[in-house]
Amino acid sequence: MIRYGCDYNPEQWDAATIEEDVRLMAEAGVDLVTLGVFAWAELEPRPGEYTFTWLDDLLDRLGDAGIDVDLATATASTPAWLGDVDAELGSVDRWGRRRAGGARGHHCPTSEAYQVASLRLTSVLAERYARDPRVVMWHSGNEYGGPESCRCDRCGRAFVAWLRRRYGDLDALNAAWGTAFWSLRLSRWEHVHPPRATSDLHNPAHVLDWDRFRSDLLRAQFRAERDLIKAVNPDAPVMTNFMGLFPDLDYWAWARDEDLVTDDTYPDPADPRGAQDNALHLDLMRSLGEGKPFLVLEQAVGAVQWRDVNTPKRPGQYRLWSWQAVARGAQGVCQFQWRASVRGAETFHSAMVGHAGATGPRWQEVVRLGGELAALDVGVDERVDADVAILLDWHSQWARRAAHTPDDDAPDAELRRWHAAFFELGIPTDFVSVDSDLSGYRLLVLPSHFLVSQATAERITAYVEQGGHVVGTYLTGVVDDTQGVHAGGYPGPLSELFGVRVLEHWPLPVQAPPPVPAAARISTAVGAPQAGRVVSWQWGELEYARFVERTELLAADGNDAALALAAFVDGDLAGSPAVVTRPRGAGRATYVALSLAEEALLTVAGALAADAGAHPTVPGLPPGIEAVRRGDRLYLLNHGDAARTVALAGLTPADADASDVLVGPRDVRVVELAPR
Repeated sequence: MIRYGCDYNPEQWDAATIEEDVRLMAEAGVDLVTLGVFAWAELEPRPGEYTFTWLDDLLDRLGDAGIDVDLATATASTPAWLGDVDAELGSVDRWGRRRAGGARGHHCPTSEAYQVASLRLTSVLAERYARDPRVVMWHSGNEYGGPESCRCDRCGRAFVAWLRRRYGDLDALNAAWGTAFWSLRLSRWEHVHPPRATSDLHNPAHVLDWDRFRSDLLRAQFRAERDLIKAVNPDAPVMTNFMGLFPDLDYWAWARDEDLVTDDTYPDPADPRGAQDNALHLDLMRSLGEGKPFLVLEQAVGAVQWRDVNTPKRPGQYRLWSWQAVARGAQGVCQFQWRASVRGAETFHSAMVGHAGATGPRWQEVVRLGGELAALDVGVDERVDADVAILLDWHSQWARRAAHTPDDDAPDAELRRWHAAFFELGIPTDFVSVDSDLSGYRLLVLPSHFLVSQATAERITAYVEQGGHVVGTYLTGVVDDTQGVHAGGYPGPLSELFGVRVLEHWPLPVQAPPPVPAAARISTAVGAPQAGRVVSWQWGELEYARFVERTELLAADGNDAALALAAFVDGDLAGSPAVVTRPRGAGRATYVALSLAEEALLTVAGALAADAGAHPTVPGLPPGIEAVRRGDRLYLLNHGDAARTVALAGLTPADADASDVLVGPRDVRVVELAPR
């Protein structure tokens, strides 16, 4: 069963519109509606005074129409009256400024008034609706962590309590934070504060622990709401909506507390790589679920309202990207929102029913997709099998973000680039955590995996010795889990595995400095840094950008010595290995000491995957075609503007006459395959 639904905000509409909405939902094939996400003020207009008549009536109407409900706890945005209970309800930014109301999510998460009122509301909702068969899942909060973190004194005290649990005493904390530097030693717990605006650079270990604390703090709110619902109905599915590679929360820990995984995905229709970005979201959510179902809980039918330029989806693109979600493992696609608002901050965000009403090509596409998904019977056990995995650890990303590293690139930039390469190559890819089971993967990629603990290094080494292939890239294995740099060179505890030692980081200027006038006699004779050309006997010359490393091979005897597959042949790094590989046990480890340009990355990633035995789902695909196998169905999605014919090489269609499949522009074909 594939769910088709939307976020619905009936508090914005009159009775006649609501009546029409329920009728139109049935016409569109909607079978799941999220209710109450921002309805706290409607549910509790005054402290302790609840109004459920409107919600009861709506549940009746939706139930009569065969539409199930995802009921929100409504705790994502506070009612105005809560500010009367707590004058310090507003969160405090890094400059010490308290945020006022007037927008969603402005509250401090450690406000006792907020915690008491939010859990009281959740408990009342659970008592009334947790056993209601029309409520098929529960939605805690909304997009946790979206606003910048609160750094008030109250949150500071909670941070100290978290640190005391983690470290036990100040000596351990001082050691972990390296406070001998800059005379930062802490002699009392009262000296610990949230990382606010300072006179100079922050202590990276301090910031790393703050990021860990904040993820745990918000997750405690989710768990508290979840537990109140499950106290009434232990079988009630509870979740909250994620936001892809959101940098501020450890989604591995969050997902393991949920009954299903959901995501809000908004790729840019104006970007030719929009489908690539959407695929990353979908592969990530499938991976976070670790076998649990996942749904797209929010996507746009057309345009969003928060970009500088809000281009709508092209004709057929909404349907196509929805099918992409199903192909990559989703059990449902839902939209924000059902009916476009006529007031408020999101007035110009598209919806299933636009401002013009249920009419036009967009509405026709909405109805068509609903009919198609209703006819599709896909179970959770119909999986996307991947031979390639990318290691993703939020703690590592926090560590790189907190550190004052050689460049200011986004911590997840290299991860995105390697996933994009496998997407373009048509090779299925999962994400894994530092404690995931790696045994089912032929290739494991560590893209700029900045933080590597000794335990993680041991697990990766065991994976290679048992036959796996691992690829590490520049800026891997730089620090340990307390943000301390690994002594002896990078990649730290993985150096022996890769057979290489990184001696220096060499970030390269993105832009050339201004030209030097000829009259500047000395400066005209000075050249810019030139790492040199990278040449491989196997791949030819490899273009690169932004970042390289000076490396050396580690000495080793016998057949397991490291070998340079590519090297710098001239320039400042002449003779330094650029790509190094080393056999280990039954497997192999390869280190890529530079940021490869896109075309070179496609070449290298494809070759390394093939060497590990990981191949495209369908080889030789024409331009624009994405092919994904989920269970015994092959989904062929044409993201291009021209019709393409796909030859199903290496696959056996259930219909023997379906060896060649024509897929129209921005269209999808689903091919039944013979069981494996």
